[in-house]
Amino acid sequence: MSKLVKLFVALTFLVGVSCSNGALLNDNQAVVDEEIAIVDQSASSSGTDIPYNGSNGDVMLQAFHWNSKNGKNSKTWYNYLYSIRAKLRTYYNVIYLPPPAQSADGYGYMPGDWANLNSDYGTQASLKSLISALHASPKKYVIADIVVNHRSAKSKCPHGIWCKYDYAANSMVAADFIKGSLDVINDSGWKACNTCMNGTASEGSWSYGGRTYYNEDFTGSCDINHWNSSTRTKIKTWLTWLKSSTNAGFDGWRYDMIGGYDPLYLGEYNTSSKPYLSVGEKPSGSRQMLSDMVNRSGNKTMVFDFAMRDSLYSALASTSNMYGNYLGSVGANTNYGLIGWWSEAAVTFIHNHDIDLNHHSVGRNTMLWGVSGSAKGVSTQAAYAFILTHPGIPCVFIQDWEDRGTYMTKAINNLIKIRKANGVQKGSRVYVAKAENGIYAAYIGNQGAEQVAIKIGKTGWNNYESWTPSASLGLTKAYTQYEAGGHAYCVYYKNAVTIE
Repeated sequence: MSKLVKLFVALTFLVGVSCSNGALLNDNQAVVDEEIAIVDQSASSSGTDIPYNGSNGDVMLQAFHWNSKNGKNSKTWYNYLYSIRAKLRTYYNVIYLPPPAQSADGYGYMPGDWANLNSDYGTQASLKSLISALHASPKKYVIADIVVNHRSAKSKCPHGIWCKYDYAANSMVAADFIKGSLDVINDSGWKACNTCMNGTASEGSWSYGGRTYYNEDFTGSCDINHWNSSTRTKIKTWLTWLKSSTNAGFDGWRYDMIGGYDPLYLGEYNTSSKPYLSVGEKPSGSRQMLSDMVNRSGNKTMVFDFAMRDSLYSALASTSNMYGNYLGSVGANTNYGLIGWWSEAAVTFIHNHDIDLNHHSVGRNTMLWGVSGSAKGVSTQAAYAFILTHPGIPCVFIQDWEDRGTYMTKAINNLIKIRKANGVQKGSRVYVAKAENGIYAAYIGNQGAEQVAIKIGKTGWNNYESWTPSASLGLTKAYTQYEAGGHAYCVYYKNAVTIE
C-alpha cells in the first residue's frame, strides 16, 4: 500500500516569548440567540486532499452521547439541540447527529425501518427543523450516523437475534425486506417477511457468490450483504433519500462499523451520494490499518484517527511522562497517529458515545481525569489542546463540551477560537521541536510562518517551564492552563481572540 508521507526540511528555532497564566470565567455564560463571531483564517491547504472530507478549517461536534435518546431539559434530543442552535453555530462547522432511523435498541445502532425517521431522539419533523436551522447562512453541515453493516427488525426469533421482519411491504424502495439465508440480508427485493431466518446469534462466516464473509460481525442483527449489487443500489437510494430536504436534509455521513464490510463499497456509496464529508469508524490503533481503509475506499472517505487517540491516552496517562514514546519524534510531520501520515484523511477525537462515563468504554478508557467538581481537568484539556492545534478535522464530544464543568467548556471554546483565527487546517504542517521526558512541543503552520505553537508537559519540570517558541515568529499571545504538580499546556499564537 502506498503511504502518503510528506517530507519537510527541519527548522531550527530560537528561544522567545514566555507563557502567562490564562484566566477562565467561573460561571457558564447563558446561551444567547445571536451567534458569536469567530474569525476563520483557514482558507486553503497545501496537503494531499481527498474527496468528501469537508473544508480545510472545519471543526466537528459529535452532538449526542449514549443517553441522548432520553432527551434533556424536558425536551427530546432533537428539540434540545434546536434550543442551543446559536451556540452550535458559533463554534462548529460540522454537526454529527445520531443514527436517524427507527431502531430496535432505541439508540439507533440496530436500525430497522429506514424510512421511519421518528426515533427515540425525536420526530422526523423536529429533525428537519434542526437541520434547517443549522443550514441557515452561513451554512453548517449536518452528517448522519449511517449503520449499514447490519439490519434489525421489530421482534426476535427464537435464537435471539432481531431478524423477524414485519414492516409493511414496499413502504420505501430502500427499506423493504425479503427472507434472507442464514443471518444475512441477501436479496435485492427486501420485501416484508414475518418468517424467522435460520441464523443464529453466534459469530460466524457466511458465503455469497463463491465469496466468504470474514469481516467483523455484529451478532445482534442480520448482516447486510454488500456483495449483492441490488442491495447496494438500495443503500445508495436511501442515502440520496436522506439528503433530500423533503425527508431530512443531511449533508454527509459517519459510517458505523466499516470493518464489517468492504470499504470499496463505501467509496461507491459516496460516489453516488456525494457527501460534504464522510468519515468511517474503524476502532483500530494501527494507522496502517486506518490508511488501508481509506485507500480501499478509493480515497473517498476519512476515518476516525483511533491511532492518535490511543497515543494521546498513553502519553497523558503515563507516569513516566515520556511524550516522545507516544506523540511523535523531533522533525516534520512525525506524529504517531494517522495525522502524521495523512492528516487530510483523519478526524481526530478524544471521546465518543462508546468511550464516555455513561456507557461502556468499548476497548478503551476515558481521558476524564480530574474533571469532577471544581477541578480543571487539565490532563483532559491537554488532549483537546493537542487535537485542536494539530491537523486533521478535530471532533469535540458534546458531553466534554457541555457536561464536564465550566473549565472544560471554556477551554474547548478558547482552543477552537485560536485554531480558527490562526488558520490551522486539516492539512497543516507540524514540526515537533521536542518530544522527550516531561515535554512535547510543536509548531503548526507553513515552515517559517508558523501561526501556532503548543507545549504539553508537567508543571515544575525545567524542560517544560523553560521552552518557548522562536521570537522571530511573533507568537506573542499565550493561552495556558495548569494544575500544581500535574499536567500543563500552553498554546502560543499570533492572531488575537477573545478568551472566555
